Amino acid sequence: MLTNKQNIHTALSPPEKISILLVSPHADDRSALQQILQHGAWFISLCATVSDALPLIRSLSPPLVICERELADGNWKTVLDACGACTHPPLVLVTSRHADETLWAEVLNLGGYDVLLKPFDRREVTRVIGMAWRHWFGHATKQPVSSASPNPMSAQYA
Repeated sequence: MLTNKQNIHTALSPPEKISILLVSPHADDRSALQQILQHGAWFISLCATVSDALPLIRSLSPPLVICERELADGNWKTVLDACGACTHPPLVLVTSRHADETLWAEVLNLGGYDVLLKPFDRREVTRVIGMAWRHWFGHATKQPVSSASPNPMSAQYA
């Protein structure tokens, strides 16, 4: 039988690799984010458009989606809406080269998690993504799991 201390440790231990979906057509943003996160517990899936992102959001069930503000076939709001339909909705972080108070307010008011200014700053990216992961994980582990709903931490990280 596990002690309370062991149960708490198990509940707070992240999986080996944490999935992030990056939705951006910009190769330099993708390589910068991969370089920043290469030594962590992150696995980054990449796509360039909203139409590419929607099926990945459903199939990968990533805890975090990092999305460019504007995309060729839509924007971050479409991605946020798709995430909201998930059983355990991923947190959405919006990236922009021109982030101002208006964008931050809009993202937060519509249910996004935060805005990452580009070019990416290593400390800011790791801080925000780490906080987002802890927030999502803490929220996901508090939700009751019925026998009909899958465990959000089981198959997707195997």
